[in-house]
Amino acid sequence: MVSALHLSNEDDPAPRSIRTPLDLYDYILFLPSIWSAAALGISLRMLGPAFVIVPIGTCAIYAILRRTAPPILLSLYVIYCAVIATASAMRLMPVSWQIYFIPEAIIRQLVPTVAFLTVSWASMTYFLRHRTYEFLCSRSTLILILCLVAAPATMVAQGLKYQGDGAEHSALALYGALINNILIAVFFLTGYAFLRRGAPRWFGISAIVIIAIATPFLQFKILTIAILAMLVGFPGRLITRALIAAFVLVYAVELNHIPQVMMISSDSGIRLQFIADALRSLSDTYGVGIGYGTESVRWVYHFPNLPTFAFLPNTASMTSERLLEALSTGVHNSFVQALMRTGIPGFCLLVSAFFAAFPAAVAPRGARSHACVAFATIFLACFVNPALESPVQVVGVGFIYGYLLALRRMTNHAPIRSLSALSNGVPQKEAMSIVPSLTGPAYTRASF
Repeated sequence: MVSALHLSNEDDPAPRSIRTPLDLYDYILFLPSIWSAAALGISLRMLGPAFVIVPIGTCAIYAILRRTAPPILLSLYVIYCAVIATASAMRLMPVSWQIYFIPEAIIRQLVPTVAFLTVSWASMTYFLRHRTYEFLCSRSTLILILCLVAAPATMVAQGLKYQGDGAEHSALALYGALINNILIAVFFLTGYAFLRRGAPRWFGISAIVIIAIATPFLQFKILTIAILAMLVGFPGRLITRALIAAFVLVYAVELNHIPQVMMISSDSGIRLQFIADALRSLSDTYGVGIGYGTESVRWVYHFPNLPTFAFLPNTASMTSERLLEALSTGVHNSFVQALMRTGIPGFCLLVSAFFAAFPAAVAPRGARSHACVAFATIFLACFVNPALESPVQVVGVGFIYGYLLALRRMTNHAPIRSLSALSNGVPQKEAMSIVPSLTGPAYTRASF
């Protein structure tokens, strides 16, 4: 019956009153925050302290002016983080193997968490206001140009490098990294793949496949396999659950074989060692966490039959600013990072908030599959990278997470109302007007 909710653009029964146009708040506050993240990629770091203004300040002001409440569970998590940060500043948190503590690092470590809340809040507000799933299918050329052309060009112009590669090669390699511009681009490209027909659909699919073939990042290849599985008809919610379970299981098994993994792949091995150390800190602090202001990873690692691995530089050669940045280097898993810093209570709050955005089964199939891909994308970003601790990822994650929350709200009761109307003899088009947010490919004029 849900499939009956798909109508063509020409048959769109939605009243024009729900076609909320973009206004000054959208153009001045919210959209520039997303555009800047899309256009800068890892160059977003050059904003420095201005990151507190764009996107944090502008997104918060946008959501407040729209008079929407922030996501409850995520707000509780951020409040709890603030409590832990206060206890850290007062030196009340238990200690583990960490060596350094700098009070100034507390705020720096909290900034991305606050950014996650404000961007998610603003994104949820934006999508609730325009009330449609398929907004991304209308005039999305600008955002894709910013993500796929402007961001790599900016990174090359600045000479930014990834793991010692040249600037041009690094820019190409980062097409498969789950940083802000790629997260946002994948969101739009998969929107084309699941919510459009004809040339746009094939453009979205082709772009994803080309990136997967060219990128060295395994997580993007796995994500692409999940996308293709959903496109050929496998249930999106089942695929997403299976992907999450597989990653958790693989990490759980490999944590017991870190030296062997290190011999095969130093990158994978060191990530597992980060997690092992974080779990040791959790044990040392009896589940309370180490708090903020201190480091998350060790400066030097020693593995059997391998050279000494210096992950962070010698402190004697570091400026105070570089030391603050080093202390803010996170475990390459945002869930484990939360577990280490805020303990079991903070971890439970974050996981609860994150999975509160899991796509509902009642959404139309195309929108549901796209939402499942979006959820899988931000899960991978948070599970294999410090996405919620880094400005170069947290904006993209917050943007998608806010959309997923809005989608949940739009679909919670709408299908029940629509099916009730149909069962009472209301014609399909009239029933659809009762539920304007479920109008299939009725493309909104409000877009990026």
